[in-house]
Amino acid sequence: MNVYIESYGCTRRKLEVSKFHKYFSLNGYAVVRKPEKADIILITTCAFKYDEEEASLKAIENFSKYDAKIIVYGCLPDIAPTKYHSRYDYINISPKNINDIDSHLDGITYRFSEIDDANLIDNNDNYSSLPNALRKFSDNFELSVPFFVKSCRYVKNKYLTNQKMYYLSTSRGCLGNCSYCAVRFAVGPIKSKAIDIVTNEFSRGIESGYKDFSVLGDDVGAYGQDRGSNLCELIAALQVEIDKRSGTASGASLRLHIEEISPRWITKYEKELTCLFASKNIRSILCPLQSGSTRILELMNRGDDMDRLLSILNEIQRRNPRIELNTQIIVGFPSETESNFEDSLTQLCKTAFNSVVLFPYDDKENTQAHEIGPKVPERVIQDRIRKAQVFLRQKGIKSALCCNET
Repeated sequence: MNVYIESYGCTRRKLEVSKFHKYFSLNGYAVVRKPEKADIILITTCAFKYDEEEASLKAIENFSKYDAKIIVYGCLPDIAPTKYHSRYDYINISPKNINDIDSHLDGITYRFSEIDDANLIDNNDNYSSLPNALRKFSDNFELSVPFFVKSCRYVKNKYLTNQKMYYLSTSRGCLGNCSYCAVRFAVGPIKSKAIDIVTNEFSRGIESGYKDFSVLGDDVGAYGQDRGSNLCELIAALQVEIDKRSGTASGASLRLHIEEISPRWITKYEKELTCLFASKNIRSILCPLQSGSTRILELMNRGDDMDRLLSILNEIQRRNPRIELNTQIIVGFPSETESNFEDSLTQLCKTAFNSVVLFPYDDKENTQAHEIGPKVPERVIQDRIRKAQVFLRQKGIKSALCCNET
């Protein structure tokens, strides 16, 4: 049996695609490069934002013309159920049910759950095929400097940059209840890996010569909450592995990058994380603020104590001056006023952030935020994003409009 895999989505989904490759190979399936040669087409979808949602839907439509069994994997059916189910009736599997792939295939000897998680993203995988990439380029084409800059960055990141990051997937699922988020519908509750499994993966990466390690999960700060453990214990265990190599060239140059840790976990484990993040081996933290307005944070169901959080981040930076602090801001959340928006910019100045990703608010069905009004007009959102870009540039802070930009 031949399988063709088309992938859209975040780093976590791309790592799963790498695992799918191994899974199919072990079970005697051949992964092919052309969909017309496939008996099965697996499409890994994304619906994080409107553009990704539309790209995933177009991909499914494009592959519908082939005489093959189609399996839709990823977040799309759970994030945009009306759009998806009104158009398609294919087998669909959510990230929270990823192991169900076994029941949709014949001749499975090695179950998906029995295969180790991938630590590397294979740049040769079909992360949006050339025809789809050209179609997307054509659909979004505009004669402007930002468009061409973004296109050049995409080509550089996809084709010209050697992979240097080794990924440590700590868990899947989320414990958050953010009112704007639909991803949690797709990923389900937290399911953490045992600490020794993560540290063994870390050791293998070190032995393979990798220096940069991304510690990630759908809700990385919630790691261990389902196992009677926590992120602090995991970071401490990774530091022990580093200390074993102290005095060696490899030990001194190992770098850990903590991806998307919610403020709630920074404040919950303030003392422990402040000490752990003082290590020179902790090189970056991505902590999404999402807003600097207390009112908007409450509507988001985040309720973060922003002053306390920024105080903790400043202390971490004081103890570890080499650390990079990165964050994200949602612009145009329902009912956000100009004053609320200005609050976000003001808060960004209270900590020396290295970069800020600006997300225009994207309304998702079945979320609490979907029912909140009034909605901020798109033109106002875009105007605020431009203001934020100018503001951040003046402050010497890098900004981006998506996670892959710099």
